[in-house]
Amino acid sequence: MDFQSDRPEGDTGKADQYLPDIIQDLKRVLIKAQDSLAYKTLHLSKRNLGELAIVLVEFTEDIHNDIGIWKALEQYNLEFFGMRLPFSPLLNKGIEQKALNKHRICHLLWVLYSELKPQLVLSPTHKDLLQLAILISNFLEDRFTKIPHDSEINIFLAQPNTFGWEIKKKLLWLGQHSYLFRHSFRNYMKDKMNKTRIPVIDDFVCQETTAWSGLGVIDILAKILNITEQQRSSLRSWYERHVAYYRILKITDSIMEVVNIINDKPYIVNTGGDTPFKVQQVIFGSLVAWNDEWYWSGAQLLYNNVTDETIQHIKNTFPQESPRLAYCYCDQLAKKAKELTSFHYQEFVKYHGDDLVIYPDGLSMAADLQKKYRLFYESQPEEDRLRVIKKYNLQNPWPKISLPPEILETKDGVGVYYNPDEGQEVMVGFNDVVNGFMKKGVNLNEDDADSIRSFIFSDSISPNYVKKLVQKYGDESIASAFLIHSDHYTPYLDYLLRRYKGHFYRNRYPSITLV
Repeated sequence: MDFQSDRPEGDTGKADQYLPDIIQDLKRVLIKAQDSLAYKTLHLSKRNLGELAIVLVEFTEDIHNDIGIWKALEQYNLEFFGMRLPFSPLLNKGIEQKALNKHRICHLLWVLYSELKPQLVLSPTHKDLLQLAILISNFLEDRFTKIPHDSEINIFLAQPNTFGWEIKKKLLWLGQHSYLFRHSFRNYMKDKMNKTRIPVIDDFVCQETTAWSGLGVIDILAKILNITEQQRSSLRSWYERHVAYYRILKITDSIMEVVNIINDKPYIVNTGGDTPFKVQQVIFGSLVAWNDEWYWSGAQLLYNNVTDETIQHIKNTFPQESPRLAYCYCDQLAKKAKELTSFHYQEFVKYHGDDLVIYPDGLSMAADLQKKYRLFYESQPEEDRLRVIKKYNLQNPWPKISLPPEILETKDGVGVYYNPDEGQEVMVGFNDVVNGFMKKGVNLNEDDADSIRSFIFSDSISPNYVKKLVQKYGDESIASAFLIHSDHYTPYLDYLLRRYKGHFYRNRYPSITLV
């Protein structure tokens, strides 16, 4: 626990000197408060209580100095859900006027505990949450009353936004060190601990979505900075970095002219100074746009003496090996992929009568897929079938079905949903999910709740898939699994889908590969 290590570099504000003492005093208050809680659900180690104290003081610093981090979160919530904070009715009705109040702290604690104790399932209205929030808000309000309205974070964020590296500097601080994101960042790094650090950090700050209403670091920073709407839109698009192979055409001082080998389009790249790169070298890396220029993002791999044959090979194979990376800057390929996905969606619905089919086991799924493909190819003109057989040296024109062992060997249900925008989504262990939904939130056992939460948590299951099951069985069991009481008028399903599936609310591309 080191408060100073997470502060931005540069000038300090007049209020910064007061914060360490407040943190130490709040830590003592939290240690004592644990003994008065009704349950042990919210108990933390002394180390984590110290970290919690830092977060709460930094949160109050944000509110006190109008830094804008928390304000940005609430503004997005208004756009997404029609309310500033889910599960905070008094705040949403405007009854609670104080900027620092128990409702905001309660929501902060609720989300933060999911980062500090990832296995914990916590109700947003747990009685100890509100009790702790009241205690904390009273303490912090008293301590911040006489503190000047000045912070080094305001000074840091007010620095110029002219060049891409100035934005990236702020983005890296916000993602790695701010109270809102640093625990999400640490958990993300633990999951990726065997991978190279720089690309992982770049992935987190540019594209990862978080427990904060499914927002990413780029989203919050775009709201905080004093920039134009066009710049704001540009920053929020950085999750679609242009990952490709680039050949260097020209270098003039800090400006590089490169061509994207995959789509043959030119890019003007600002390197900010001297560069080790040379003309005709090939770089594999990511580019992001800012103020009509492009900037390298993350790590770059450099290749010398790349032949024309190799260039052509890259051009042919990259869209097949990494189609979703290519689709974001290859408009024609993306258009073809969407058309093909739409066609297969219609064939799926035509064959099954619905866009969701549930198989009893993996073998049944494999047999049905083989039958579906056979019937489809048998319906095609004979000359087309013969052409496919000859081209690929096949005994039959339909493909041989090969499913992963985890699907083929499952015996407890396979749910296959055809997402019309992206393709098929498959979930094994589907019987438990359906059984849980069918209980309508009544008498769910732990296995039922775990299955439903896994369904919501899954990165590969779209909000449309969840809504399909809700349409068939209702959403009561989702509320029960997440300990959300039915008397709340918060659009909790929309909130949960945003929170756990935020990446689906950005531009998405078909999972299909064009050959």
